[in-house]
Amino acid sequence: MKVSAINNISFGRRLTPQETQEFEQVQKEAKQLVGQTGKSIFIVHDACLPQSATKNTGVSNLAAKESQDFFKFMKPLLGFNIVEVLPQGQVANSKGSGLYCAYSGTALSLGNHQINPELLTTEEFGKLLTPEEFQKIVKANTKPDKETIANYDNVMAYDGEQNKMLKIAHDRFLALDETSPLKQKYNQYIKENAYWLDIPRSFEKDQEYFRFRQFLADEHLRIGKEALNKEGIKLCGDCLIGFSADEIAAYPKAFKEGYYIGDRTWDLRALDYDALQDPTSDAAKLLKTKVQLFAKRYDMIRFDVGWAYLNPRMTNEAGNHTYQQYLGDKVLKFIEDAVREVKGDDFDLRNLIYEFEGGDIFKQNSPDLMDEVVKRTKIFGTTHMHEKDGDLWGSNNAFLRRGWDPDYFVVGVGNHDPQPLRQIAHNIADTSMPDLSAHKYDAIPPLSRILNIAEETLHNPIEFAKAKWAEPMMARHNEMFYMDVLGREERFDMQNLNCVNDPARNLSAHRNYAYKIPADYKAAYHAAVEEGYGFNIMDSLAKIFKVKNLDETHPELFTKIVNFRDILLEKSAEIIEEITTPQEIKTISKKSKTPWIIAGAVALTGVGTALGIRHSKTSKDSNLDKNA
Repeated sequence: MKVSAINNISFGRRLTPQETQEFEQVQKEAKQLVGQTGKSIFIVHDACLPQSATKNTGVSNLAAKESQDFFKFMKPLLGFNIVEVLPQGQVANSKGSGLYCAYSGTALSLGNHQINPELLTTEEFGKLLTPEEFQKIVKANTKPDKETIANYDNVMAYDGEQNKMLKIAHDRFLALDETSPLKQKYNQYIKENAYWLDIPRSFEKDQEYFRFRQFLADEHLRIGKEALNKEGIKLCGDCLIGFSADEIAAYPKAFKEGYYIGDRTWDLRALDYDALQDPTSDAAKLLKTKVQLFAKRYDMIRFDVGWAYLNPRMTNEAGNHTYQQYLGDKVLKFIEDAVREVKGDDFDLRNLIYEFEGGDIFKQNSPDLMDEVVKRTKIFGTTHMHEKDGDLWGSNNAFLRRGWDPDYFVVGVGNHDPQPLRQIAHNIADTSMPDLSAHKYDAIPPLSRILNIAEETLHNPIEFAKAKWAEPMMARHNEMFYMDVLGREERFDMQNLNCVNDPARNLSAHRNYAYKIPADYKAAYHAAVEEGYGFNIMDSLAKIFKVKNLDETHPELFTKIVNFRDILLEKSAEIIEEITTPQEIKTISKKSKTPWIIAGAVALTGVGTALGIRHSKTSKDSNLDKNA
């Protein structure tokens, strides 16, 4: 989104500092009553965090002040206490397609994008770069869509401008006195991390330069993590299931010969799980190294494709033979023991969360969870919510009805994988499904029952989206993805574009995993809430209060919730005054690179209705729900 290009327009009335304090207190009291008292996870791709025009290198990171300001602004509005980032390893341009997929990166080392080059202009980092050299990186980001799409080439690529400046910084670093604080810190880092830093890497021609970049990346990630911790926010790292080609080459015996995890197209080598019982095996050494690096870098860990540590499906080289290997909890215990060696015996293992969704986690011929899964934290999305023969699935309600312990599962509208909520609300076909099915109408009956909302009301896309936001707020632990929070319609992981061998399907591959949070994220968030697709936590709490009759037992608190809900929906007088004629709308739309935001804002003022403007002006209008 680019809202900042619109002159003299503001979206919504933002909370004053005093209102923000009361907003947080009301939210806290309400969450206690509805039971959302545990983890609230805000998922972001840190590469896509906001950057202003003067600092837009193409890719952001947690150490940037703009990123820290973004989290400070969003925390009271969303109520999260955990930030989860996608895998942060070095990623390459996949076969020249333009796709930089976070899940195909390095598992041990961090990527160039974890380095904040602006910090290298400070005393703390020896002024290894000048402000002018930092600006060279910014000026090299000349892509026409640089404000909305991450420019990985400029930052990640070895021939990118950021890498050129880092080489200059490295030369200056080598010239520093050995007694300088930065050199001493570097030497200690190298000593402590030699066991993984020094594995052979064919893609790194200069190993000393590689070590220097890793030192900076780890230091800057630490700075970003500490900034979050000061705000009362934990950092959760996403531990990808795979390894890079260099990591595989360094530990060739760690993998089951000729076999891959999941679908063969994932191209992810399967570990030799049987060898894990031998602590001296390559498999044990490599998995332990990966897990412990994540334990050192993060407060919590999400395990990507978590079912592969429990009941992995493996496919042979040709892709024509698949089998499952039941592992029980031996690998899960291996992971837990490795984490405790770093974090200590008192580390709460509930802070290890597993992507069991999509895997076989139930007892044979039974709806009951496998014993190994019951007391481990599971993550589930509500994309596939449905009702069959009176049984609900894909909701907090359904999991509780099955007897699941609420301390051991997290529920959310979605994450980086599935269709965005906005598309589902408009009943758009899911291109990742073999039958191109849509998910909206399967979800309406259970949502109607759970929230006591008439089914016909949920046919409306906005009311459907609001209901979908409300349902996970009834869980003890919930999660939310930044694209959904901002009401975005684009699919973050455009599954069909991951086939990099087919140019016809890669026309938009550079946008995959690359949608940036706009520099004016405040306006973008309020616009999304006004449209009805963004996350308005007070609207969700109001719905749950009604379901639980808390509006009657706690009427004063309910009144405050509704008041704050409506404040976030208030229209700016500027919008009503400025947008009054079709010509003005046309003019503003030309200034905005995302005219659907304007259309939605106008429609909600009442002006749009008179002019026949739709709530959402998208390229997929022909596919929108005809019943809306």
